[in-house]
Amino acid sequence: MAFDDQDEIVALVQHMAAIPERLVRAMNGKTTAQLTRRPAPGEWSVHEVFAHMRAVDDIVTTRIYMLLTRPDAPLVAFDERRWAEVAHYANRDIHQSLTLFTLRRIEIVATLRQLFFEDWQRVGLHETYGTQSLIGIVRDLASHEGEHCSQIEQLLS
Repeated sequence: MAFDDQDEIVALVQHMAAIPERLVRAMNGKTTAQLTRRPAPGEWSVHEVFAHMRAVDDIVTTRIYMLLTRPDAPLVAFDERRWAEVAHYANRDIHQSLTLFTLRRIEIVATLRQLFFEDWQRVGLHETYGTQSLIGIVRDLASHEGEHCSQIEQLLS
């Protein structure tokens, strides 16, 4: 399926660029207790939600670079919860983690802003989901992060 909406690309990249500031606004001035409190048994704290977001960002950013550097790139499936566990994101200082997330986001946004329109149609083969395009991957990431930012904002309101 051909993709032909330059305005959507601009909006997606702007959305991705705004996520770190949105998280900073939500978490600024909050105590460790507020950030680590679970709203109910079995539900994630803000810190755990953000650990999950970091893991997904690690995985998806890697996929973006793979798509941009190799035709029909193989896209390996990863369990983002296991990734977060191995990286110990939930045990790290959340403010340091947010700084690292922000710096990484600045890099990928700069890369995305320099792409040609045709690059957004590049595809790779995900071992579970089949053919995935760059625009589709970025759409999914934007949606995922929007949902989790809203969740974090709600938990801290």
